[in-house]
Amino acid sequence: MDFYISWSHSDAIFCDYFDECCMLISAVPDNKHGLKKFKKKPQKLIIDSGALFYSKNPGKYKLRDILEIQKYIIDSAPSDIPIKLVHLDEPLLNKKTLSDKYSSVEKTLFNAYEYVNCMSKSNLPNNVSLMGVIQGFDMPSTKYCIHELKKMGYQNFGLGSMLARSPVEQIKYMKSVIEIVGPEHLHIFGVTGIQQIKEMARFNILSFDSSRPTMVAAFHQIIYSKPFRTYVISQSNVKRRTLLISKPLFCKCPVCLKHPEDILNISHRDYMKLRSIHNYYHLAKTIDEIKVNEGVL
Repeated sequence: MDFYISWSHSDAIFCDYFDECCMLISAVPDNKHGLKKFKKKPQKLIIDSGALFYSKNPGKYKLRDILEIQKYIIDSAPSDIPIKLVHLDEPLLNKKTLSDKYSSVEKTLFNAYEYVNCMSKSNLPNNVSLMGVIQGFDMPSTKYCIHELKKMGYQNFGLGSMLARSPVEQIKYMKSVIEIVGPEHLHIFGVTGIQQIKEMARFNILSFDSSRPTMVAAFHQIIYSKPFRTYVISQSNVKRRTLLISKPLFCKCPVCLKHPEDILNISHRDYMKLRSIHNYYHLAKTIDEIKVNEGVL
């Protein structure tokens, strides 16, 4: 089970610190030249379409514009790492009516079909494969989407539309999809909960991504492992006032080995990036521990 860290142009460059770092990069304009800033390259890469960004800017960018950004990122990446390319989907967020929800599923499938056509003419490198986005607001619409994606030839799948679901619903939804496509072909988008990660390890799914290390760092919080817990920096104005921390604990992450006090500094974004590196280290340690406990290689 691979863990991909979600990355944006203003985030820490995680793969410069960790050799076995898999990354998900969304193909939004600010991320186009991102890989050129990396000293090291990620072990594996998913190039997402950036659908949430584009849904907030309707009509401004065409599908071919997004494809060009994705191709540029592919050309910037080394040819010896596996890359999965995700087609543009239509997010279900804020879709209230049944008609709007059906329309989102159909737009997602239309884009998936367009990607297959465009990519068949583009001579993709051997290290690049397509990932179909499973979009659905209930199980019948989800099954329909999977069926249509398979007809188009998709073999790798990414499951989205999870944000509006409770943790219990997320796990139930994942399990139902796994029974159709198989865990070895499934990536889960944007999962952050430890309980969900435990269940995914139990299901033996292929991979998932999370932006948790960065998001937690941005809100002046620090992750530690064994056991997994999150502290709020005592000097911050974060309203959550449980598990405060004013001094760094013992840690072997790349930041704490040199300047452990930097993770508590809330004065500048550069320190937030260092804090996210620390958080990544401990989340990755926790994921590894979960995989061992579940017998996942």
